[in-house]
Amino acid sequence: METLGLGLTGWPRRPLLDNLISDGIILCREPALVALTRFEVRMPEQAHSPIQLIGEKFPYTKIEVSAEAHKLYDEWIARLFARISSGEDRNDICRDTLSELYGVPRGNAILNAQFDPRNVTLEPEYYGDCDMPRFLERKPLLWLWYMFDKSPAGLNLDFGFKFRRALAPFIFKKVGKNFKCFPFVEFTFGYNLEVGDDVVFHRWVFIDDRFTVKIGNHTSLSDYVNVYSHTHDINCRYFVSNLPTIIGNNCRVTYHSTVLAGTKMADNSMLGALGLLTRETRPDSVYVGIPAKKVKDKDPRHHCRP
Repeated sequence: METLGLGLTGWPRRPLLDNLISDGIILCREPALVALTRFEVRMPEQAHSPIQLIGEKFPYTKIEVSAEAHKLYDEWIARLFARISSGEDRNDICRDTLSELYGVPRGNAILNAQFDPRNVTLEPEYYGDCDMPRFLERKPLLWLWYMFDKSPAGLNLDFGFKFRRALAPFIFKKVGKNFKCFPFVEFTFGYNLEVGDDVVFHRWVFIDDRFTVKIGNHTSLSDYVNVYSHTHDINCRYFVSNLPTIIGNNCRVTYHSTVLAGTKMADNSMLGALGLLTRETRPDSVYVGIPAKKVKDKDPRHHCRP
């Protein structure tokens, strides 16, 4: 047992006391001193009751496009993958691919100029901590990814999943098997992002990988989730702190929630809708609110799989 002495007189207010107790800390009063004592809670062993899941199970329906469309998509992606792998200039690949997707006549000079990444700028290029050679290697593929999503093909889920899965290994630092990404997801650099197996990014997710961002196996980020790895000084926005952000295995980050830089989500934890994570979570726990606090335990025996 570890005791931390703090030079405080009197008791802290009740909300602070509740937070300390919830974090495995008890308070004991001494003259002119409050001592914080960390302790480990050991619950008596009990027979496990069956897990009671809420609602009715609706597994995903397997949808297949026509054999002709399947062949068309796979061959198109295979040609794109081969061009990227060959070492060909990725700016040319992006330009040609977007021209094919949008089908715009070559005479439309302004629109055609946007298909070539050399004619556009992206926000991360302006950041002082951008590793320019690494970013410029990925910029054509990021631009291709974003413009694909805005093309007529972008909302075709079957085609889109395959397309983004093919690009991810050339953009991310690491990506596992069965990566699934819905439309309109964006990244900062791409080269600081590590993604595990069976990870899902839903629509409009933003991953700020100015520094290390790691996302574990079987984790899902719901629509409009933001994950950050940098903060700004409150007095001068040009002073930036880059901090590693880690989301563990089997985590769920739900709708419109935000994971701030330097935080860590432990395995099998969940951040509720609109939550703001500002500190490390505990395993098998549910956090909600602004800032997010633990409100419930999850059953560690049950990891949801399709």
